[in-house]
Amino acid sequence: MINIKADKKRFAMLLAVSSATGLCHNLAWAQQGTAVALEEVLVTAQKREQNLQEVPVSITAFTATELADKGISTITELEKSVPNTQFRASRATNSTLTAYIRGVGQQDPLWGFEPGVGVYVDDVYYARPQAAVMDVFDVERIEVLRGPQGTLYGKNTVGGAIKYITRKMSGEAEGKISLAAGAYDQQDVNISAQLPVIDNELYIGAAIARMQRDGFGDVDTGYDINTGTYSATEDNYNKDVLVARVSIEYSPTDELFIRLAGDRTDDNSNQPCGSQSSPTALTHPANGQTFAASNNPYDGACGTSHISNVENNGYSLTAQYQVTDSTTVKYVFAKREGETQQFIDFDGTPLDSFDVPAKYTDDQTSHELQLNFNIDRMAIVAGLYYFTGNSAGAFDVVLNGLGGTPYMDGEHYDLAIGGDVDTESSSAYFNISYDILDDLTLTGGMRLTKDDKNSNIKRYAYNTTDSYPYSQSQGTGFTFGDPSNDTLLAIATDISDSEADKDWSELSPSIKLDWRMSDDIMLYISYAEGFKSGGFDMRGNAATNPNVAQGYDPETVETLEAGIKSQLWNDRLRLNFTVFNMDYTDMQLTVQTAQPAPVFFSSDVVNAGTAEIQGAELEALFQVTSDISTSLSVGHMNAELTEVISGGADVSASWEMLNAPDWTGQFAINYQRDLGKAGNLALNTAASYRDASRNFNNVICSCDQDESYTLLDAGANWYSADEHWTVGLHIKNIEDKEYKTGGYNLGSGELAFYGAPRTWTASVAYAF
Repeated sequence: MINIKADKKRFAMLLAVSSATGLCHNLAWAQQGTAVALEEVLVTAQKREQNLQEVPVSITAFTATELADKGISTITELEKSVPNTQFRASRATNSTLTAYIRGVGQQDPLWGFEPGVGVYVDDVYYARPQAAVMDVFDVERIEVLRGPQGTLYGKNTVGGAIKYITRKMSGEAEGKISLAAGAYDQQDVNISAQLPVIDNELYIGAAIARMQRDGFGDVDTGYDINTGTYSATEDNYNKDVLVARVSIEYSPTDELFIRLAGDRTDDNSNQPCGSQSSPTALTHPANGQTFAASNNPYDGACGTSHISNVENNGYSLTAQYQVTDSTTVKYVFAKREGETQQFIDFDGTPLDSFDVPAKYTDDQTSHELQLNFNIDRMAIVAGLYYFTGNSAGAFDVVLNGLGGTPYMDGEHYDLAIGGDVDTESSSAYFNISYDILDDLTLTGGMRLTKDDKNSNIKRYAYNTTDSYPYSQSQGTGFTFGDPSNDTLLAIATDISDSEADKDWSELSPSIKLDWRMSDDIMLYISYAEGFKSGGFDMRGNAATNPNVAQGYDPETVETLEAGIKSQLWNDRLRLNFTVFNMDYTDMQLTVQTAQPAPVFFSSDVVNAGTAEIQGAELEALFQVTSDISTSLSVGHMNAELTEVISGGADVSASWEMLNAPDWTGQFAINYQRDLGKAGNLALNTAASYRDASRNFNNVICSCDQDESYTLLDAGANWYSADEHWTVGLHIKNIEDKEYKTGGYNLGSGELAFYGAPRTWTASVAYAF
């Protein structure tokens, strides 16, 4: 069925873009005699520094200046500018990343699940999504690669990769202080500095940032069961994040570079509380009236404690040695660990009807040895990668009172789920590019990966007599409570490491052919395979599914892509266009079904899905005059589940792809003016469009973003002529649009989480 309303909006957007492009065309011809050209963008997508336009890969790159001009503060904001992507904070979290590229990702951040989109910081792979919603500071460049990545990277990723590259030291003694204030009492402080210890050899640098902001709404707390009233409030959707980095760089010779870096993130923001997107059936014990949804989508009334904490830290060692003019050897060692404490309220009321206190921990160690060889017509990248990690967690599902007792008397049925996953992954990869002709290059790659996992899985049923709203002791001894208050009712799953132990091997090839038909135009075609490792369902119920210990197998994506990259009109127009076709097989789908009490629900992860995804992407940057430029990105996807096997039958007719909007796009106008001794001025405005999308494969939910929407942003930065001062003002979501970013659809009700309302930020920075 055609959505006429959505199509009208889409048509209006495309018409505006076409009109603006036509205006740019006319202005460009009026400026023919001037020396106006786009700046070159350098990327390292193929593990060597190249011009963006020479890389036969779908990639969007953001320099530090561009990120500052756009006022981008977290990597989730990149989804506005990158076609066919969706980067969001996971539902009910502040800093856990749910990332999708071309319809491929991982919705569930539970321990043991592999991400579909890889996140790399200075070539170090982040194995878990917790703390991956990184704030953008002290950055040199961010690259977003679309499609399977493996023959050039330490970890194989099935959907794509986000590369966060921090700023290298200049070798000079310098520092910078940035202060920002804004809507909802935003207060940010960012301090960075570097100092040469030995001139031209040894440098030390550090950066620290504190980001604080009040909530967009309130959560009612202090619920009185006898009157149905509240006595206090907490901030909802607030921010309280501290990030620090330190690094030491040592270059005793021109051939050797060593970098030791460490970082820590501490997120103490309140736990977000979702708001009812459809009325709940739960009622006030005092008067039997239902809990009414707030008129403000950012308000809530969750009964869980709103105290949460995400800690993530690690260190890395990078050593690079140029053996000859054509050969470089690089070694990267990294060790990371994290801990998360959170409380999720699935019913959105102060009743203990469906509350989940949870804890997660993870640690990882990785080694990567890489060889780069470039000579004449050939470029080779080869590497060995070894990864070990443990991801563990436990959570309680605190449900209704037993035997008809009131919800808030402290006695509840409690489903306790916990366990851990040990992962050992080793791989070898090889990628070679060869210039068959001066203008024709063939690139081939191969990756062999072996993953070994073992897991213990526990699923116990308790009666707990000490579970109260707003307390950190809510639940059983599995997480926060006191075991002495618990009575064991049943054990559904008790699987040991020796029972759940499997390994998988995969050979992933890639091949590309690019033809530089002129100095300004390159055509390419590529084929690549990627896979996401198998594993074990941490929620597995062995009482209803005896095969839990057998786990689930890897899923694979085969991508065929063709594109054109061009730099036209004397380097004033950069126009890149890509079409792709993806076969997505053995999809790891989570199937949750209702069960009779006291089980209530069961969850199974199975390789039950097959999907086909076709799409196209357009990215254009046009330097209209020496002062004015426009940019356009448009993504289109037709993502369809072609087969879903459940209960021996194909139920794909009632299933849809999630987090895969049909259309995404952004049109931006940028103005930069040299004011002479008065400095430089940069103005920008952008309209970002996004189609409707689903949160669940098999369930339509009022928490879905079921309509398309457009967000308008604008900003201004002033840079002093001596390059010491920067002053900025940025306004986002100017029209104060309401849009949903995630949600839950369970028996206790439907909850939605929302993107930020209209905000503004004023900043000032001084570099010395």
